[in-house]
Amino acid sequence: MDTHNESILVCVHYGPHGQRLIQRGTRLAQLLKAPLRVLTVAPSRKEEYNLEKERYVSGWQKQTEEAGGEFMVRKCSSGHKPADVIAEAALELGVTQIIIGRSSQSIWHELTHGDFVDDLLERIGAIDLHIVAVQRYPELLEETHEKGMPARLIRTKSHYVLETGVGDSPVGEDIIEGTFFRELDTDFDSGLFKVVKNGQAEYLKIIQGEWVKS
Repeated sequence: MDTHNESILVCVHYGPHGQRLIQRGTRLAQLLKAPLRVLTVAPSRKEEYNLEKERYVSGWQKQTEEAGGEFMVRKCSSGHKPADVIAEAALELGVTQIIIGRSSQSIWHELTHGDFVDDLLERIGAIDLHIVAVQRYPELLEETHEKGMPARLIRTKSHYVLETGVGDSPVGEDIIEGTFFRELDTDFDSGLFKVVKNGQAEYLKIIQGEWVKS
C-alpha cells in the first residue's frame, strides 16, 4: 500500500480518554508511516479553562511530542463550532484521517450526538473519520491511574476532602468510604474516587484532594 501521502489528526478534549486516543493515533501513524498531529479545541471564553484542564493539555502535549507528533491548540471563536475548527485545521494541514472519541464521560459525548458528526463530515470532504468508542473508567484505570487504595471523603463546611490510607473508621452521613485511584505522573491527590451504591460503581472526580462535583 502506498501510504506516503497519509496524515493523521487526533482530536482530544477534556477528560482522561485523550491518552487512549493519542495512543490509537500513534499506532496508526506508525503503521502508515504518516505524520501525526493532535488537536484540542479551546473554548472561546478564557475563563472556561481551569487547572485540571491545563494539566491534561500538558500531558497530551508531552505524549504527542514523545511519539514524534505535533500538538496543537486552536481556539473556537464566537459563532463557530468545534467542527469548523477541526475541519479548517485538517484541510489546511492536508490531513487524510481524523480520529475522535465517543464517551459518556466527556464533552465528546455531547459533540458526537446531534449534528456534530454530520457537520464535520460535511466540512472534511474525502477525509476519513474514525469515531473511537473509548472505554469507561473501570477499563481505563490501569492505564491512566495508580492502583486503587482505601480512602474516604470527609465533609467539611462547604466541601468534601480526601483522606487516604485509612483503616477502621466510624461511618456517618459526613463520611463516604471508597477507593481512590490517583492519576499517574502527578504529585497531587487528583484522580477518581470509586464508591459503590446499590451494587453500582460510581466514580467521583477528585482534584488536589477535594471532590469536585460535576
